[in-house]
Amino acid sequence: MAPVSWHVTLIDGRANYAAAERFPLAKRVITAKPGEALSYLTFDERTAVMLMTHNYNYDFAVLRQLLPFHLTYVGALGPKKRLHRMLDELKEDGIEVTPSQLESVYGPAGLDIGSENADEIALSILAEIQAVLKKSSAVSLRDKAFIHDRNSAQIIQQAL
Repeated sequence: MAPVSWHVTLIDGRANYAAAERFPLAKRVITAKPGEALSYLTFDERTAVMLMTHNYNYDFAVLRQLLPFHLTYVGALGPKKRLHRMLDELKEDGIEVTPSQLESVYGPAGLDIGSENADEIALSILAEIQAVLKKSSAVSLRDKAFIHDRNSAQIIQQAL
């Protein structure tokens, strides 16, 4: 089972990287060229995509294909400069990236929780994806008057 019961599909163009034994928690591990990658996926409102192959050309090609889907979350690992380069190249190629498409692109991906190593970065990305999917502001619970929306809590109490 993947973290928080998510169904994780990993796709990479390099067979030596896209190996099931390297990603035992992934539901599917697929080797595919960027032009074929999306054919293995179905999208819904809970679909989140993370671009992190460390191969600029692969990530760029997949981002180009993803934007028309208007997904809730498309994350890009790496510096902001890398993502801006991708967006600039799309513009140079005559592809207009709309403000609504840009709203779903997160780069660099993750929340600022002081992450340094791979595990901590993964945690910050998962937390950001969860916050985005739930339309949450990702603030500390300590700073909230109530953990849950009072209306939701009343509905739950009435159901009990």
